[in-house]
Amino acid sequence: MHRQIVTCTNAQVTSADFSPSVQLARQEGVHQMGLHLVLDRDQPVSRPALIPTLIKQDGHFWDYATLQKRVAKLNLQEVRLEFQAQIDRFLASGLQLTHLTSHHFVSTLSPAIYQIVLALAEQYRVPVRNELCQLSTAAQRPFDEISRQFNVTLSSRLIMHQHTEPVLTERGLTAQLTATTAEQVPVVLTHIGWLSASLRAKSSLTTNRLVEWQTLDGLKKRGYYQRHNLDCVTYQSLMK
Repeated sequence: MHRQIVTCTNAQVTSADFSPSVQLARQEGVHQMGLHLVLDRDQPVSRPALIPTLIKQDGHFWDYATLQKRVAKLNLQEVRLEFQAQIDRFLASGLQLTHLTSHHFVSTLSPAIYQIVLALAEQYRVPVRNELCQLSTAAQRPFDEISRQFNVTLSSRLIMHQHTEPVLTERGLTAQLTATTAEQVPVVLTHIGWLSASLRAKSSLTTNRLVEWQTLDGLKKRGYYQRHNLDCVTYQSLMK
């Protein structure tokens, strides 16, 4: 982040690594970031007895594939309670909240869940990453209607790896940037990072993180953004 290869990051408070990550961020002078809302990984922040429809018998969240099939069975009050608990844990760390995103785009599992996320974003006056890109135009319509009910800023285009490629490549990134209009402020979704034994043990995203790092670092070193009059900004700039 100091080198502006990325300008924003997210905290996942359901992770056991959240607290040490906060300490590391502070050591590096990072005191603000987004919150990555989770419904499909790790253990919830709320007490299990309060959110029975969100968890398995072992107290962990359902995996994403199962969660998709159980959307109609999710108690929306429990979803709101858990998302609020995640925000509370984030703020208790002393970090400043800059935006909201969601793991595996769970914010778009249903219009009702999306409405909960937007209501929280409005309450805390932060923008939301637009995660509707994976939905068809027709499927997006009810979500768009809900968006108009809230005073919440959404990012525009979401740039990420395409289905034909397992990672965000230079070719894929530059092609999507070229297709972006002057009025849009796209968000580049990347999972760059250094590999550790613990990361290898719990994530399927391993060497891909290094590939994406090399892609973004290479573009910056070669002056790609400067040549194309592109500025790397933060979510706060969306609020201006």
